[in-house]
Amino acid sequence: MKHRYRISPQGQGPEPTDNELARYRDSGKLLHNYQRARSLMHRKPLYKDPKAFMALLLIVLLAWFISEVVDKRDAPQDPSPPTIVEP
Repeated sequence: MKHRYRISPQGQGPEPTDNELARYRDSGKLLHNYQRARSLMHRKPLYKDPKAFMALLLIVLLAWFISEVVDKRDAPQDPSPPTIVEP
């Protein structure tokens, strides 16, 4: 929700009329927003929900597996040890 602020050197603008105030009163919308916020606040965290926890664990393991495969593919293929050159 965007707020439009008007700051002027003359001070505050005219007060809204009763008709303008009544137009913005919506108790149904207020109640809906309150109930939605209340239900989201008391929702079970993801790490305590077994299905969500397994999904997160699967995503993490898949990302780790992909990173390991990419690292092995980029590594040099010659397993010979490096030679030491004496000065």
